[in-house]
Amino acid sequence: MKHFFLSALLLGSSLTLLLPPEAAAQTPLGQPTFDEQKVQVWCATAKFVYEDNGRPNLKNTLRCGGSLKEFENGIRADSQRVYSALYQPLEGRGAIYKGLGSNPSRLQKLKTEIVSRLKSSPARRASPARMQRLATLETALTNYVQNGTPIGDQPGEAPETPDETSETDEAAPVDAGPEEAGITRPAEPVRPVGESLMNKFFAPLSLIMALLSLVLYGLMRRNLAVFQQELATRIMQRQDEIMATRSPPAASTPPVTVPELSPELRREVERLIVLRLDAELARRPPGTAPSTEVTAPEPAVPASVAVAPRITATPVAAVTPAPVAALTPPRTIDSEAAETAGGAPGTSPSLNAPLAPVPPVVPPAGSPVPAPPDDFNGMVPPVLLSEPMAASAAESVMRYGPAPAAGLFAADDLTAEHQPDSIYEIYLDPQWPELASFQVSGEPTVQAYLLETAPPDLLADSCEYEQPTGPVARIVTEEEGILRRVAGGWHVEQKAVVRFEG
Repeated sequence: MKHFFLSALLLGSSLTLLLPPEAAAQTPLGQPTFDEQKVQVWCATAKFVYEDNGRPNLKNTLRCGGSLKEFENGIRADSQRVYSALYQPLEGRGAIYKGLGSNPSRLQKLKTEIVSRLKSSPARRASPARMQRLATLETALTNYVQNGTPIGDQPGEAPETPDETSETDEAAPVDAGPEEAGITRPAEPVRPVGESLMNKFFAPLSLIMALLSLVLYGLMRRNLAVFQQELATRIMQRQDEIMATRSPPAASTPPVTVPELSPELRREVERLIVLRLDAELARRPPGTAPSTEVTAPEPAVPASVAVAPRITATPVAAVTPAPVAALTPPRTIDSEAAETAGGAPGTSPSLNAPLAPVPPVVPPAGSPVPAPPDDFNGMVPPVLLSEPMAASAAESVMRYGPAPAAGLFAADDLTAEHQPDSIYEIYLDPQWPELASFQVSGEPTVQAYLLETAPPDLLADSCEYEQPTGPVARIVTEEEGILRRVAGGWHVEQKAVVRFEG
């Protein structure tokens, strides 16, 4: 936009310079233009010169009713040198109008210069009659310039003697005045014939527009380069900010590989399971038979290894194992085999002794075989928990705390039991010792305190919520907040989201 205003300003100044001085000011409607006024002044001057030099017949050649250009063409070829001695030095060059802004001041300047040049003639100054006629012309020009009074024909005066008339005719170039004042005759410039106003006006205008276009193009290229550089800089800064806010990629943890059991251990586990199933079936009350017989398909094993046949069975009722009060220490296969041998006489399994093929066991339909109740726990191989799994199995610890001060729960204010000012429940996870979660307590006393007597902005430091528009019955935590351990307590890392229910 600023380039548009700059170009408009340059174009306006260029047009002002191209216009002629007399066209800069507009003429009110009904008044003569500046050119018409100059025609009247020059016409009266030419008539005075012709009358003063004794050539009144030349007044008929003047074109006083036309334009300034027509008047100039009418006096160009006269013998009294009105054009070359007066008109061309004053009007042709236009130097007398420089520095003048109004038409009246320019017209006054033209009148003064004409009278001054006419008075500079020594022959005219020597004749009082000629000076009197010049004074009359000056008065007429002054009245026309100042008041707009029309200029009439100046009264002529016959020459005193014919000799003086002939001498005046012969010395007519000298009587005009400028040459006697020491003014040299300037060389008349050669003007092309038929030069139109279009060529005079649009040729400089096209040159100015071309130069202005080049200037604007240069400004546009420079501003475009600066804009592209700024845009590239902003893009790079934005990319750096995005990369800085991204979290570092998590280190990929290798998958946990579960060790596979050897064929010997797998066969021993299958044998123990079969024994446990036999014991459970033997506990069933008399007269109850299983709905499906136990089949013992023979698995494909190498011939060099004696393998006990795998027995699959579908029990009639689901077997519920006895609850384990605490984790027992891991048992080895030898101890399990020893316990099994103690519960069922005649069997002494051992890993060191070669295994003999065991025939399929079919539960008898008669009396049940008693079996110790703890054999099932010994038959199931123990599962050893790794350290991360054991840590995750630990339960989180809950603490009660009052409203935080400036987003900080003091460590001394956290208690294991509910206090009168405790309104938050804080959960400490041993797996994440540096983080904790919290929520608004659902105790009835806490809810009543928050809804009835607590300040309205008590939850603002640690919770996000929308102000209720109606009655509220309780406060529900939709999303737990996150705390981070700092020196002296826990700082609110992320506020909890609560909702007011009516």
